[in-house]
Amino acid sequence: MWNRQQVKEQAKQIMKRNYWKMFVVALIAGILSGDYVTVIQTVQDFVPDVVMPSMFSSILSFLSMGSIVGLLFSIFIGNVIVVGKSRYFIKNHDVNPELGEIFSGFKGNYLNVVKIMFLMNLKILLWIFLFIVPGIIKAYEYSMIPYLLAENPSLSASEAFSLSKQMTTGQKMDLFILDLSFLGWYFLGFLCFGIGALFVQPYDVAAFTEVYLILKESVKKDECVTDF
Repeated sequence: MWNRQQVKEQAKQIMKRNYWKMFVVALIAGILSGDYVTVIQTVQDFVPDVVMPSMFSSILSFLSMGSIVGLLFSIFIGNVIVVGKSRYFIKNHDVNPELGEIFSGFKGNYLNVVKIMFLMNLKILLWIFLFIVPGIIKAYEYSMIPYLLAENPSLSASEAFSLSKQMTTGQKMDLFILDLSFLGWYFLGFLCFGIGALFVQPYDVAAFTEVYLILKESVKKDECVTDF
């Protein structure tokens, strides 16, 4: 199957040839999907307003709004960007893809991608509201869905959830440990006002993508995850 050292070493090899484009993709995806809102808000507490570009601050304010607008943005744009990021990193395993791959989720079956990603996040949220630990387990169970949609946005919801469950059966603890293995890097990054953590993200995502590519083969469902 796979081991942590294997996927992290492969991720390092990929970064050697294409790190800065990977960084830009992860940064754009993190901002537009809201992943970096907390980090950037922390940075804003330390950095004068003149240092933070006004447009960047406007995007941050928009994404961080606890409003219906922010929710709709996340559902119809942020989640789709996550799928596009996944597609970029999948293709980055073999080639040097264009930055535009991050917007690939808006092509093809866009509304299906929106629906399935919404269902994924809703299920995780409901599980976490009920029980924290089962919610985390379910998050790992569904973690392959953005990658599956990246390769085939026409998958039905039942297919996407079923395939992700198959791929992560017996793998959740290993995936959790893989995430834990990056905590040291993130901690060092946060010491630099949080900015340093942004530079760890490509490494983290690349390693997780390598796991996806390995697990995809293990379920023998290639006909459901072919490129589009």
